[in-house]
Amino acid sequence: MEQEDKSRLGVSFAVGLVIVLLIFGGFYFAMRFSSQSKPVAEQPLAFGAAEQAYVANIDFENLEMSAFENMLHQKVTYLNGDISNKGTRTIRAADVTIEFYDPAHKVVLRETRRIVGNGTRPLESGETRDFQIGFETLPDGWDHKFPAIHLTGLDLE
Repeated sequence: MEQEDKSRLGVSFAVGLVIVLLIFGGFYFAMRFSSQSKPVAEQPLAFGAAEQAYVANIDFENLEMSAFENMLHQKVTYLNGDISNKGTRTIRAADVTIEFYDPAHKVVLRETRRIVGNGTRPLESGETRDFQIGFETLPDGWDHKFPAIHLTGLDLE
């Protein structure tokens, strides 16, 4: 009888140890893979003399703003438009800075977003592509006029 109790104790201990190891292993792999999947902060694109000179070949067209409110009354404002590459070079990536102003024409929100790049194919010479930028919150002091859009970074081929 005593031998049987020791045998059960050994099996119970082994099963418990396996369960604990599986739990810790699961936490280890979850933490390891979740930290690898975090987005890497984007590095600003170059905007030297060559990139600034090429800006004359890039047009923003069909710009409009729209807003969407879901059933939870969360409002997202979108800036939609087209970017056209009228030059001879291919644009691998492009950053724009959007500025919202208050009635005194002071900047109340300035955000830089990548509209070409980040997994999208390059914008070839002569090509036009649409883009959409979402803003979850806009400042209360915003004058509700169209924001200023500035090209602030390029990666050219």
